[in-house]
Amino acid sequence: MTLKALFLDLDGTSLNNNNALSPALQEILITLKRKGIHIIFSTGRSFAGALPFAKAIGGTEFMINYNGARVFDFHRERVLHEATLPKPILERVFDFSGEIAYPPIFYHNNIIYTKDGIPHHYTCPGERFEILDPHHDWVNETLTKALFVLPETELITHLDVAYDYFEGASVSTSSPTYLEIMPKGINKSVGAKHVLEALNIDPKHCIAFGDQLNDFELLSLVAHPFVMGNATERLKNHFPDRIIGTNIEDSVAKTLDTLFELKYF
Repeated sequence: MTLKALFLDLDGTSLNNNNALSPALQEILITLKRKGIHIIFSTGRSFAGALPFAKAIGGTEFMINYNGARVFDFHRERVLHEATLPKPILERVFDFSGEIAYPPIFYHNNIIYTKDGIPHHYTCPGERFEILDPHHDWVNETLTKALFVLPETELITHLDVAYDYFEGASVSTSSPTYLEIMPKGINKSVGAKHVLEALNIDPKHCIAFGDQLNDFELLSLVAHPFVMGNATERLKNHFPDRIIGTNIEDSVAKTLDTLFELKYF
């Protein structure tokens, strides 16, 4: 088994409950980089929201953000791929918001627009939260993705409705309370394909770890997928033989340690 690239989701997968890479995982990723393994963080977060973790392991060549809607090439200091929400979908987002009575949150570049401008998650240097002014013409803005923060008990119900409601967009979840709307056809595997083409690597030589439905396509793309024990049940049902321990058990680090015979633990 020749392994050349590793795709890592962040929240609920690589990060512990303190929003950090464990010392073990950090050291293991640095070791794998030295062995020539390409490490690619693949997340729903903004670029700034994921950058500290790339820096923590001495940098990476590529980063996939917004569930595949944006790919950054660090070597060439350029955006390799980017997609944004079209006007009809933005209109539908506001209509959907009115129907479910939850406000939308929008992301573009490193700016996050919320109803009150208050952060709804951990923030990182470079991220900026701004008020989603109800009088502004948001439908004609350039925005990368929309997100709804919902009670965990309501997420699946609204997700199933959203699949039909947004026929011209991609719908997924990135946490037990996050419902996400991306441009049509966009998912993490799209971003991964751009990276693999640039690296000239076949998916059969790749590993990926994830915990939410926004990881499904990427996990399906690679030959060696791993699903967290704390993953959503729908994801675990798709990969019943690929389930490992939870993020708080440092299971990504332990799995990599075994795969690459590092004998860290």
